Amino acid sequence: MLSIKDLTKLEKKRFRDDEGVFLIEGKKVFEEAQKAQLNFIQVLATDRFVRENSEFLREHKLNYQDLTVINEHNAERLSDTSTPSGLFAVIKKPEMSLEKLAQSNTIAVLENIRDPGNLGTMIRTADWFGITSILLSSDGVDIYNGKVLRATMGSLFHLNIFTSLNLENDLLDLKKQGFQIIVTRPEGKKPLQSIKAEKNCIVFGNESLGTSSEVDALADEVFTIPKFGSAESLNVAVAFGITCHQLLQGVK
Repeated sequence: MLSIKDLTKLEKKRFRDDEGVFLIEGKKVFEEAQKAQLNFIQVLATDRFVRENSEFLREHKLNYQDLTVINEHNAERLSDTSTPSGLFAVIKKPEMSLEKLAQSNTIAVLENIRDPGNLGTMIRTADWFGITSILLSSDGVDIYNGKVLRATMGSLFHLNIFTSLNLENDLLDLKKQGFQIIVTRPEGKKPLQSIKAEKNCIVFGNESLGTSSEVDALADEVFTIPKFGSAESLNVAVAFGITCHQLLQGVK
C-alpha cells in the first residue's frame, strides 16, 4: 500500500511511470475503471464518503476492510479539485502496444497535444464515434494526468491508447502495414469526405503549431475542414470532433 506522501507524488508523470500506476478520483471514473476490469491496487475513501455512500459501496462490493480510510485533509492533498469527492483508487497502468492498435482500421494520432482539457475531450469524442485506437506522441500531456482523466469521463478505459516514444518510426511501421497517413491542415485542398482508404491514421497536431514537419513528410494526403467564416483557426478538439463525424460517414 502506498502512503499518503507517496500518493501525492502520483500527481507527477515521472512518479506514475516509475510506479506503473495512476490515481483516479470520483464515482463515475471509478465505475468505468471497474467495468473495464482494470487492476485496482488500493481504494481510499474518507469517513464521510463511507457514511454517505453505503449503497454505492455495497453495489461495487467494497467492504470497509477493503478500504484505506483517510481524513478530509488527506483527501484535499490527493485531489486536484476544490471539492474532493472522497473516493480515490490507485490502478495499475494497462499494457498496450502498437500491434494492438493496428488491429483497427482507423487510428487517431494525436501529436504533442498539450492541453489536458483538449486531450480528454478528444479521447471522449473518439469513444463516442467508435474510434477505439489512439496513438499519442510522448511530448504531449500524459493521459493519466488528473485533468485528462476527469475530461474523459471514463472513456479512457474503453479505448486502446498507446504512447509512442518515436512517433515518426511508428507511423512508418503503420504505413508498411497498409495504413494511409492523413494530416488535417488549414491549407489542405481535399474535403474529408473524399477519404476512401480502408485503413487510416488521422493525425492531429499541437494546438498552436499543428503537425510537425517530420509527420507532414510522411503524409499520404492532406485534408481540411471547409471554412465559411472569418475565424483564423478551430480548437483542435472541435476539429477532431468534426473530422470524426465526417470520416466515419464513409469509413470505419
